[in-house]
Amino acid sequence: MPIDDEDFQTEISDDRKLQLFTDRHEFTRRFAFYLNEDPPREQILYFFGDGGNGKSLLLKHLEYHCCKKFPPQVWQQWRALPESRAAEVADFVRNAAPKTYTPIPVVRHDFGLIPIKEDKPQDRFYGLLMLRRNVAAATKKYKFKFPNYDFACFWYLLNKGESDATLNQLFPNDLIDFLTPVVETFAGFPVVSQVAAGLKLIDKFGGIKRRMKLIQTRLGVSDETADEIRQKDIDTELTDCLPKLFAGDLNAAMASRNKPDRLVMLFDTHEKMWDDKRNSQGATFWYQDEWFRRLLRALDYKLGIVVAVAGRECPVTQLRWPNAAKFPIPADYIDAQLVWHLSPADARDYLHKVEIDKADLADAVIKYASVNPDESWENLQVHPFYLGLCADVVLAERRRGIELLASDFARIPKLENKTAELTDRLLLYVDREVRSAVHSLSACRAFDEDLYVKLGAGCHFQASSANFEVLTGFSFVWKSEKRGDNWYRIHDLLRRLDADRDNPKTRRAHEVLEGHYREVGDAAEAIFHANRLDWERGVKEWEEVFRKALRLSRYGECESLLGVRDELWIKSDCWLGIISKSEGDYYAWLARYVEAKQEYLEAVAAYNSALLIAPDDINALNNKGNALQSLGDLQAKLSEFEAAKQSYFEAIAAYNSALLIVPDDIDVLKNKGIALKCLGNLQAKLSEFEAAKLSYSEAIAAYNSALLIAPDYINALNNKGNALRVLGKLQARLSEFEAAKQSYCDAIAAFDSALLIAPDDIDVFNSKGIALRCLGELQAGLSEFEAAKQSYFEAIAALNSALLIAPDYIAAFNNKGIALKNLGDLQEELSERQEALKSWQEALEMFNRSLAIAPNRDWVRNSRDALQEYLDNWGDDTVSS
Repeated sequence: MPIDDEDFQTEISDDRKLQLFTDRHEFTRRFAFYLNEDPPREQILYFFGDGGNGKSLLLKHLEYHCCKKFPPQVWQQWRALPESRAAEVADFVRNAAPKTYTPIPVVRHDFGLIPIKEDKPQDRFYGLLMLRRNVAAATKKYKFKFPNYDFACFWYLLNKGESDATLNQLFPNDLIDFLTPVVETFAGFPVVSQVAAGLKLIDKFGGIKRRMKLIQTRLGVSDETADEIRQKDIDTELTDCLPKLFAGDLNAAMASRNKPDRLVMLFDTHEKMWDDKRNSQGATFWYQDEWFRRLLRALDYKLGIVVAVAGRECPVTQLRWPNAAKFPIPADYIDAQLVWHLSPADARDYLHKVEIDKADLADAVIKYASVNPDESWENLQVHPFYLGLCADVVLAERRRGIELLASDFARIPKLENKTAELTDRLLLYVDREVRSAVHSLSACRAFDEDLYVKLGAGCHFQASSANFEVLTGFSFVWKSEKRGDNWYRIHDLLRRLDADRDNPKTRRAHEVLEGHYREVGDAAEAIFHANRLDWERGVKEWEEVFRKALRLSRYGECESLLGVRDELWIKSDCWLGIISKSEGDYYAWLARYVEAKQEYLEAVAAYNSALLIAPDDINALNNKGNALQSLGDLQAKLSEFEAAKQSYFEAIAAYNSALLIVPDDIDVLKNKGIALKCLGNLQAKLSEFEAAKLSYSEAIAAYNSALLIAPDYINALNNKGNALRVLGKLQARLSEFEAAKQSYCDAIAAFDSALLIAPDDIDVFNSKGIALRCLGELQAGLSEFEAAKQSYFEAIAALNSALLIAPDYIAAFNNKGIALKNLGDLQEELSERQEALKSWQEALEMFNRSLAIAPNRDWVRNSRDALQEYLDNWGDDTVSS
């Protein structure tokens, strides 16, 4: 029960490492039990152990050689053999003739794959979609369906409007073909390639509920389930329940008549779910793989679903799954298996496969590659990575016509120096050009032959196809599967070694690669290499480029930068806080609130760590305040009002601490003003009107203090204007109309002062436009119609000025659309019907242009749809956008 092609004959990998796979007989035997025992075992098989111990290769071995279901009478003979004869069982499983077993469909999901576009294996939405596509491919014969999960995903995408994603990337082709009539019903022609384009075509011909009703009917989702999905909050509740929906559909498929006896799901490099967050504590730590635990809890293992996971830490004692605050996995459901080093016998078997058979040489190599060389022979633990390097050394010399002797491995270095010495020895024996190439390629996150040739020219080594073949044959060079068939990567241990040594060849390679990626326009990869040359320069550029991309709604660029984020060197708590804050802003902007909250909390924790070392660090205090203010904004948006208040108070306290040290710091004064204004907004929302007035007044006072020191400080002028505007809005709400007018006029004056200094500042134009629109709303409410018209016209003019400078400025599109809509409403009230119609049409155009750039803005889409619906039913002048 849950804790909460045609024949599936996979093509054998040409990976030589898999052909040389050695030992792990007990794991092969155990895996065979999971596939052949009836009733099926209701546990998660988890392989854990140090890096380099061969866990990934073990999963590949299980995938390619062991997914076999034998007839009961055959299996009974082999299962009766004791564990001491595991090697015989393993050999039988691996070498069984095809007609003697039923192939089992298998899916492998690698959390360590480099994220590319929508293929983001760790992401709680796109990672699960990757898994759904792969399960569909593996179970093609059985035509597995995921109706409830697919319906929820379509509901999510229709609300978010993912502009980059193509249908065939997000969903399997059979599902797209199945749903084609739904789109054709609205669009009148076949499914277009872009999800966003398809959804916009549908959007033009009917409301979202009508569209989803057709999809619901086509998928066969019950009304009860559809209503339950639609009632969930898109950004929190819905995404949280997707793993359970997926598992429920998979359970139903495995409970049907047309299903395989078993379905194997392999999950590799689980540790990548953490990376730089490995030292986080409590909820932050457990959140990193929460969606994965949700999935594992919801699967019904008695139906024949077999899950095997590989990671570095034990899920019980180190990851502490049973103790997770949310969605724990009890220890009884975990079959944790330590993937330890090789025994001497298995190491000898490996050496035999690579044709190192001389007994004394093999014994010397085995002892040399052991992590405990001082132990007796039978107790030696041979590290697979070291053994592979030793074999590489012997074979490299053999290619030169020299046979190494046992005496060449007599001096055994300390364990912590073994990687370095073995690598140095190996490279000493290979061709000089190959040696240079290894150090150069260790700078790459992944490489192919073209990049190898590029590095050869820039790093001054001779790159040839023959040498490339030698390179890719080394045990420390692995295929980088997600990048393509002919992409490779150097083992992380070796890359780390060159980085720790600051190898000059590797450093030169980083210089060449930075230049290359800047030339081809790949900013993320260029920044990664810049970071390896100068960590602070790279981190600073990452933050600047990321911040700019987010401001301009270039979400694809943000995703590319996040793809290298986990590999950046960040050697300062303050910079770690800045980067985490930027990530939080990105997730908040995309309404991915859970991730945003985690990043803001991590930013605050990073600044606290910095302040433990330097309590008077102004930058840390100021930035801590900024992170807390952003956290408060998010909490307020999620209706966590008391938590939001607390965050604002703590932000203001951080700024006050900084001002005690540097009372004239204009940035801190400005930021304090922003936090006070946000606190005032929350208090006004909670009808705490006097407290809100006080907060606004204190915010304005903070800006005035900054402006006394720096009268031309644009940011302070702009934010002072914004504080005056929200004060005016509160006063209007309290029927203090003259005071409200004065606040709006003072706000506009502040913006005008800023524009005298910076006439091209688009943010100030945008703020001025909002203030003028608010003034117009007040004047219209007071029946000052001509004055209101004039205010709306001036608001539109200010926003037009912003758009002349920045034609894709989303905020200006949105605010101009609102101003035009309000102007149209006023014109209709004054019986100026044609003028109203023109204003509304222009408003629709603004909303559509905004959504074309950032389709995930729900409130913009809702405003557009409401206006369109109104126009569709408006007198005889019904229009279509």
